Amino acid sequence: MKPGGLFSKLFMGSYFFTIALREKTPQSIMDNRSFHAQTIMPATKDDWAADPMLVEDGKRTWLFYEAVKNGKGRIEAAEVLDGCRISEPTVILEDACHYSYPFVFHAQGEWYMIPESSAAKEVRLYRAADFPYVWEKQTVLLSEAAVDTTVFEHNGRYWLLTFLLSAGSERVIPHAYTLTDWRQPELREVPWPEFDPLQVRGAGPVFQHEGVLIRPAQISREQRYGDGLAFYRICPEDTYQERQIFEISEKNLEISGFWVDGLHTYSSSSRYEAIDIRCREADPGKLIRKIMHH
Repeated sequence: MKPGGLFSKLFMGSYFFTIALREKTPQSIMDNRSFHAQTIMPATKDDWAADPMLVEDGKRTWLFYEAVKNGKGRIEAAEVLDGCRISEPTVILEDACHYSYPFVFHAQGEWYMIPESSAAKEVRLYRAADFPYVWEKQTVLLSEAAVDTTVFEHNGRYWLLTFLLSAGSERVIPHAYTLTDWRQPELREVPWPEFDPLQVRGAGPVFQHEGVLIRPAQISREQRYGDGLAFYRICPEDTYQERQIFEISEKNLEISGFWVDGLHTYSSSSRYEAIDIRCREADPGKLIRKIMHH
């Protein structure tokens, strides 16, 4: 449910996110353009979760995500159990830096993670010393205030996509790189010819659907992100190119228990799909505080 404009301004609190999961049916979000949540993580404006990343290790499925406590992000992991239940989470990365978007991937026999650490103006690479809970920092891939770094493999090459923030706006500038060895990573930049700065920011892992590589991206506004998702068919060769194939918004969601008016990350495994949803709670005292303030 989405509150109306005037009602929202007068009686709704600030935005926050939470994560919704469902078991995959024969039709995924790519087929029916809808998402009916089975499990929704509890959340409030002071304690919420975002950026779900579903990862399979053998027969087990793990959920990595950003957990925000009073405005500061850390990375947590939990197992997704039968019935779309979530185990007790474990904090796997927390220090002075704000972390989000924990992109976890398997390459060359190792598990790696690139969490968003734009607050430190670094793109950091971590390796699992004991997957999924113990991680060690390996190197700094880029010294940039970059967000939502996403990795995938195609035709024997690894691709790294990252997005540089524009000051005072949700516009981003995308950059694409290739590399061959994660043990000694050397990035080679590849041109990204065309993009919409408000519809290009990373929104989850690249995946295959009916033999086509698909990349989810955020739909943002000039001063606000998370209005929806755009899905792109990508063509990574000598340059990086992509073509939008469809979009989804809160109108495509079946969510109960929250006022929902956006989403901004999608991830899937062989058994599950996850999104994060932008929510608000009713704040009856908001109008009174505004009147008292003036």
